[in-house]
Amino acid sequence: MLHYCKKCGRIAQESYTQKVQKCDCCETIMLPVPPKYLFEGFDIAFKDKETERLLIEELVKTSPEFDQYLFDHRDEILAKQSVEFNAKMEHGRAVLENASRKVTCPYCKSTNVKKIGQLNRTVSTGLFGLGSKKIGKQWHCNGCGSDF
Repeated sequence: MLHYCKKCGRIAQESYTQKVQKCDCCETIMLPVPPKYLFEGFDIAFKDKETERLLIEELVKTSPEFDQYLFDHRDEILAKQSVEFNAKMEHGRAVLENASRKVTCPYCKSTNVKKIGQLNRTVSTGLFGLGSKKIGKQWHCNGCGSDF
């Protein structure tokens, strides 16, 4: 079913995820489009473009809640909201990707690894010199004992 916003003039299909249909532009509660504006037998299509224009003129622009600025800039506001939403989603994906990156041992594939600390590496190099097996290594596997 089609709904319209009496504040900004947005027309959208009913959302089945919300109990109360709210405008995604201005958060005003949307109202169902009266049947006289809809294609007979269908509640999701206007009769024609002229009928849609009539709905705007008769129901939206005459409403005391009508906001001319929101009406004129509705598409820009929705585009900005979309960009912000996509940026948040991308950030969330990056966070999840980093959280899912577990270091695994290249030899035994264990995730039971720990980072070799700078102090540990320095002591090993001090004791064994260039013969230290920890030079150039960052991780130690607790499963097989290898450094990588």
